[in-house]
Amino acid sequence: MNPALRRTGVIALALLGALIAQATWVGFFHHDDYEGILSGRTLIAEYSVPRGSILAGDLVIAQSVPTDGGTYGYKRDYPEGEAFSNLTGFKSMTFGATGIEYAENDLLNGTSSLLAFDDFWATILKERKPGGNVVTTIDPELQLAAFEALANSGVKGAAVVLDPRTGQILAQVSYPGWNPTEMSSNNYDVASAAKEAIDGDADNPARDRSRLEHYPPGSTFKTIVAAAFIENGGKADSMVPAGNGYTAPNTNHTITNSSNQCPQEQMTLEEAFAKSCNTTFARLCVEELTAEQIQQTAEAFGFGEAYETPLATEPSSTGDLSEPAFRAQACIGQQDVQETVLQNALIAATVANDGERMAPQLIAELTDSEGDTVRNGGEDSLGRSISRDTAEELQIIMEAVVDPGGNGTGKNAAVSGYTVGGKTGTAEHSDSSDNIEPDHGWFHGWGMDDDGEPAVAVCVFLDSYGDGASSKAADISGNLMEMVLEGDGD
Repeated sequence: MNPALRRTGVIALALLGALIAQATWVGFFHHDDYEGILSGRTLIAEYSVPRGSILAGDLVIAQSVPTDGGTYGYKRDYPEGEAFSNLTGFKSMTFGATGIEYAENDLLNGTSSLLAFDDFWATILKERKPGGNVVTTIDPELQLAAFEALANSGVKGAAVVLDPRTGQILAQVSYPGWNPTEMSSNNYDVASAAKEAIDGDADNPARDRSRLEHYPPGSTFKTIVAAAFIENGGKADSMVPAGNGYTAPNTNHTITNSSNQCPQEQMTLEEAFAKSCNTTFARLCVEELTAEQIQQTAEAFGFGEAYETPLATEPSSTGDLSEPAFRAQACIGQQDVQETVLQNALIAATVANDGERMAPQLIAELTDSEGDTVRNGGEDSLGRSISRDTAEELQIIMEAVVDPGGNGTGKNAAVSGYTVGGKTGTAEHSDSSDNIEPDHGWFHGWGMDDDGEPAVAVCVFLDSYGDGASSKAADISGNLMEMVLEGDGD
C-alpha cells in the first residue's frame, strides 16, 4: 500500500475513534447537560404560541394568555377555577400535565396530526403552531350548580350527571376543588409553592373523587342485586323474604334494617326495594342467587372496567363473593364492594336506557385554533347489560323509591311533572369499633322527559355526612335532574 495512503487511513481511523469517544463521553457523562439545553429550547418554543383552550359549552375553563414579557410568550390560566379543576387538570412546565390537559395534550399543543392543515405552511416548515381546542360535553351551569350543592353540604363528595341515551357527561364534580393556575405558573417558585400546598392539604383536592376513588356503595348496590334477581326469573311483584333480622350461615352477625321498616316475613320486590330492606337483599344473595350470577350482573353493568372518557377511571369491584356471609354483606353494599361515583351513575343510566349501556364521554368536539371541527366526540354502545324486560321491571321498583305518595326512601329526588326513579344508599365505612365514622350518603337515579324518553341520570355521593346522608344526596340529585328536565342547564 502506498505509504501516503496508509498514513491517511491511520489518521482517519484515529479521527473516527476520537469522534466515537466524544459521542460516548457526551452520551453517558454529559447527557443531562445537553438534554437540559434541548428541553429548555423546546419549552421556549412550546410557550411561544398559545396552547389551545378547553371549554364547557361556550365557557372557557382553560386558556393561554400572553405574559408581560420575558422568556416565555404565554402562560396557562384557569378562569373558572375550582369547579372544573378535576376535569381540566393542570399543565405545568415543571410538573407535567394531568386531566384533559394530559389526555388531549397533542391537540392542545398543536402537534396533533388532526391539525396538519391548520396553518399549512407552519406544518411544511415544521414551525410551532397554535394549539387546537377541546370542547367538552359539560353543561357549565349544571357543573356549577352541582359544585355549589356539594360545597353547601359541608362535606367532601362527588356528583356525575349523564345523558343515558348518548353517554355524554353533563356534569362531573369533585369537591373540594382547587385552582390549577398557580401550579401551572411559568415561575418555578410559584409553581413549587402551589404544589407543596396541594400535596400538604389533608382534603386532597387534586384527587378526582368522581372517578379515581372507591367507596362502599351501600344500598345503591341493591339495584345490581335486583337486576340479577329479575334476570333470573323475578319480577317487580315477586314475593321475596323480608323481616327485620337475618343471620347468614357461618356467622354470628345479624343483619338488620335501618328502622325496623320491614317486619313482614314476605313482601313484593318493589316494596322491599322502596323501603330498602337489608334483610331481603342479603337473603336473596344467599338463598336465591349464586356468586356467579351476582358477579356476572355487576360486570355486565361495568364493574371491572377502566373507562376512558378520555380521563382514566378506576374500575369498581364486588370483592370476594365466595362465602354466603360475604354475599350477605356485599349485597347491601358493604363487605368489600367498592364503587366509583361514575360507575354508579352509569348503572342508573343503563336502567333508564332500557338496559343498553353507553360509554361515558367528555369530548363533544375537537377543533383547530380557528374553532373549525377536526373531530366530533363519539357515541359508543358498550352493549346490553340487561334485557329490555328486566330494565322495565327495574324502572318500576326504582320509581317506587321516589314516588312522593309511597313509602320509598328517595322522595327528596322527586321532580314534579316528571317520571323519576332511583335508589338511596347509606354506607358504613368505619375502620373499627373504636373509630366510628359518620355514614356515607348516596343516591343514583334517572328522569324521563315529557315524551317518556330517558333524559338524565345522576349519582351524588356525600363522604361521611352522617344522619340524613342519603336523603341529602337524593335532594341534590333531584335538583340537578330538574335542571336538565326543565332545560335550565342548557
